Amino acid sequence: MTRQSVLSSPSEHPAERTQTWHHPGGKLIELGSHALKQDELLAILIGSGVSGRPALTIANAILDEYVGLYGIHRGATIDDLAKIPGLGRKKASRILAAIELGRRLYKINRPPKISPKAEEDLFTSLRPPPQPEPQPDGPSDAVLIAEIIGSGIRGHSPKVIAKNLLARFGSFLGLFGQDMGDFLPVKGLNSVKIIRIAAALEIAKRISHAIS
Repeated sequence: MTRQSVLSSPSEHPAERTQTWHHPGGKLIELGSHALKQDELLAILIGSGVSGRPALTIANAILDEYVGLYGIHRGATIDDLAKIPGLGRKKASRILAAIELGRRLYKINRPPKISPKAEEDLFTSLRPPPQPEPQPDGPSDAVLIAEIIGSGIRGHSPKVIAKNLLARFGSFLGLFGQDMGDFLPVKGLNSVKIIRIAAALEIAKRISHAIS
């Protein structure tokens, strides 16, 4: 695996490059996650399709149903997604985990609301009031990353792998901007899972931007 950034800027990879990929994962490695369309990102999370319905077909069925990633954020439930032919609950959970990371990214990055009293205090103190660390509602970040990882290895469940990954980079925020090769030392991760994580982080980034 090349040391491609998980979330690369477009300027690093000119569009005039000769195409050498044959699937969305290859495109992500060569051009960066920013270059992928919504259906390609979802197809990476879906992984394998079923007979007569490849991952891209399933991804487009999801987008047709919800009119884009933002629509999934607004209205999709695991039960609804699981009804889409070829998806199922496990892959639906993986998609919703990426969407939830996007919500958390938005909450962390949005400007804090300041009450009138706190605003008044800012004029009478050289030190702004401390802002509490945002606490996620629902499953932990490790549980969401574990859903995206999907499977473990002997002695390392997906949740253990996710915890080790987050410990290595401090938090799920620390995963953004890393080279994909930096994930390889985490036991239990391979190129398929790392590409899946990169796609999930790109989805999270787009959801955060859409909400704001």
